[in-house]
Amino acid sequence: MERSLVTDMPRDKYVERCKQRAFAYLDQGDLKKAATLFVADMNVRPDCELPHHLAMLSLSLLMRDDALGWRALIEGLR
Repeated sequence: MERSLVTDMPRDKYVERCKQRAFAYLDQGDLKKAATLFVADMNVRPDCELPHHLAMLSLSLLMRDDALGWRALIEGLR
């Protein structure tokens, strides 16, 4: 993601942008790319970094190839 978008965008808008990007990949059936980019995008900003328990849950969902679980996880983040 472009550096100026990361630093200049309010947190809620940034999180929504990350979510929409991940949903686009989920809609294409690419769970691995959706998960990888979502976690990477969220971890770019310290105020958006996933807590350890959500990072572990996300890894578990990815290992089980659980796209519905990933969608629910992403939808629930604020």
